[in-house]
Amino acid sequence: MTNVVIMRSLKIQNLVKEPKAFYGLQNKYDRIVSVLGGSVNVGHAINNDIDLIEITRKGLPKSVVATIGSILGISMERMSNLIHVSHRTIQRKHDDELLNVYSTEQILEIAEVISRGIEVLGSIEAFTAWLHKDLRALNYGKPLDFLDTSFGTNLIKDILGRIEHGVY
Repeated sequence: MTNVVIMRSLKIQNLVKEPKAFYGLQNKYDRIVSVLGGSVNVGHAINNDIDLIEITRKGLPKSVVATIGSILGISMERMSNLIHVSHRTIQRKHDDELLNVYSTEQILEIAEVISRGIEVLGSIEAFTAWLHKDLRALNYGKPLDFLDTSFGTNLIKDILGRIEHGVY
């Protein structure tokens, strides 16, 4: 069990400390896999949207929840709220147990936001800081508060696109 925690911690540290490796990834699917902790965590190659659908139907392991929570800088309790699963249910699951379709889909959408945010803002630190700021475009809400629905993740990706094009 501790080896799994150490490996997960190293994966997160590698993502944080080696943004060049992240930016060297050729497409959004490779970046999403990187955010999720690598292909071992995902358990399936992601090359297109069909693969994302298959993974959503199959489910991601619970360990991905901790990985995403660490990247976002939030507690497991807050993370469980984002994916609409009780904190107690998350605690009871083993790291390799699969999440349901809805939680998996939300995690994949959050991973896509993280990937896009790092790409646009330049580093995981800059993205995380931005995620926790009150934004005028969100009626002075924090982007993090909008990651619990697909409409919210799409709104955040739209804002990141505007930032990228200088029309924020």
